[in-house]
Amino acid sequence: MPGSTQLKPRRAAHIGDNAQAGAGLRTFARIVEKWDLPSSDAMTLLGVDSRSTYYELLKRSRASKEVKGLSRDQLDRLSYLLGIYAAMRVLFPHSEESRNQWVSRPNSTSLFRGKSPVEIMRSSMIGLYQTYAHLVAARAW
Repeated sequence: MPGSTQLKPRRAAHIGDNAQAGAGLRTFARIVEKWDLPSSDAMTLLGVDSRSTYYELLKRSRASKEVKGLSRDQLDRLSYLLGIYAAMRVLFPHSEESRNQWVSRPNSTSLFRGKSPVEIMRSSMIGLYQTYAHLVAARAW
């Protein structure tokens, strides 16, 4: 076959930050419900200071596939939170109850020192990252 008539594989379409933000926020809202977190914790985890801004972001994510206006910090937070949820699905494959309550229960590992994971996660971006890294490492065992 001549080179000009060969079919080239289609490249996957690039998914922009706005589309990722919309999908991430919709998933985040479902995770917050499953984890039974108050909106104040959800706002802190997402790095949003204003309750009205938080609810506006959720509203926009439900209304459109794309959400504009999230900062790089907020996109990173979403990424860690989705990663935490994914890791917990691997670690607790047969118990949705354990998966959903893990973030709120006191944990005796050296990272948490008797605190609940959500306490560490809402303390700072570092706490959020450390929780993510802890679960990824546990998943690798």
